[in-house]
Amino acid sequence: MNDFEWLELLEDDRIEISENDILTECHVNESCEFCDEQVLEECTASAVQEFIEANEHRHPPYEEASIEQRAEYMKEFHDNFNEMSGYTNNLHFREGMEPENLGAFNPVTKQIDLNADLLKEDNPQQVMETIMHESRHAYQDFAINHPEQVSVDAETIKEWEDNFTHYIRPEFDFEAYVNQPVEADANDFSERMYYDGFCNAA
Repeated sequence: MNDFEWLELLEDDRIEISENDILTECHVNESCEFCDEQVLEECTASAVQEFIEANEHRHPPYEEASIEQRAEYMKEFHDNFNEMSGYTNNLHFREGMEPENLGAFNPVTKQIDLNADLLKEDNPQQVMETIMHESRHAYQDFAINHPEQVSVDAETIKEWEDNFTHYIRPEFDFEAYVNQPVEADANDFSERMYYDGFCNAA
């Protein structure tokens, strides 16, 4: 496994599956023939909006739910925008990850690993943004491998591909890590989608 096989929000932490893992599964939508980025953004922002609005009628609401219930709520949130594209396969919450390691996407298995400690916070914003951040990496990976199936321009796809080949790890240069194209794009996407969904929520 090379350094670019896992894309993480803060640092790499490859953790084996254990019985303590909280596992939620999302199924890949093989029928997606083309994904317009604007449609993807609208779908993702709508998922944020729907999650926030539904929480008022959810029993128990997120802030009062158990860790296991919160994991299921996050699975439903992920499913809402992943259904149209299917870029990710499984969503796992891992116990024992380092606090600074929020999540990672594996382009081989299409799996997203998230730090289970994110579920301890009563406010779901950070875990939602982490799911969207890692899902954006899945989208970048899909765009590189299937450029004819996305609306991203060729120049951007080439930039992403070059970045993955010369990926900057946070422990070597954190500022460069944050500012490299794939991370800057994933951060921008997750923050904008949460803001758009939050602002549109009733």
